[in-house]
Amino acid sequence: MNCTFFGHHDAPEHIKPKLKETILNIFDRGVSSFYVGNNGRFDFLVQEALNELNKSYSIKYSIILSYLNEKAIIGNQENTLYPEELEGVYQRFAISKRNEWLLKKSSIIIAYVQNSFSNSYKWIEKARKKGLIIINLASADLSADFKLFEYKSLE
Repeated sequence: MNCTFFGHHDAPEHIKPKLKETILNIFDRGVSSFYVGNNGRFDFLVQEALNELNKSYSIKYSIILSYLNEKAIIGNQENTLYPEELEGVYQRFAISKRNEWLLKKSSIIIAYVQNSFSNSYKWIEKARKKGLIIINLASADLSADFKLFEYKSLE
C-alpha cells in the first residue's frame, strides 16, 4: 500500500508532530511506500518528517519531481524520482501531471486541507472520487479518518 500527500503551500510548522504521528500510525498498519512532491511548504514539512522518521524506522519514501531543475534536487538526490510520463510536459502543466501520477500510484492520502477553494482541495476530491483513503490533518476528528482506514484496509 502506498501513500501520498496533498496540502496547502503555506501549511504551518506546528502540524509537523501530528504529521509524523500519522505517518508512523499508517506505517505500522502496513503502508510500505510514501510519495511526496517538492512544491510548497506542506511538501517540505512532509520531506522533513519522512527524513527524520527514516533514521529510526527505515521508512521508504520518494520525492516525486514535477520537473527537472537544479533547485528541486539539491540535498535530496538519493530519494528523488522523476516519472517518465512527465518528460516533454510543459512546466506550466507539470505539477498537475505529477499529481495525477501520484493518485494512480497511491491508495491512501495524508492531507492538510482547510478550505475548499484551494488546489489541494481539488486533488483531495479527485482522490475521494477514486475511493482512496484520505486522512486530513486539518480535520477536527482524525479518529474518523483512521476508522475509515481500518475498514478499507480489511477489504
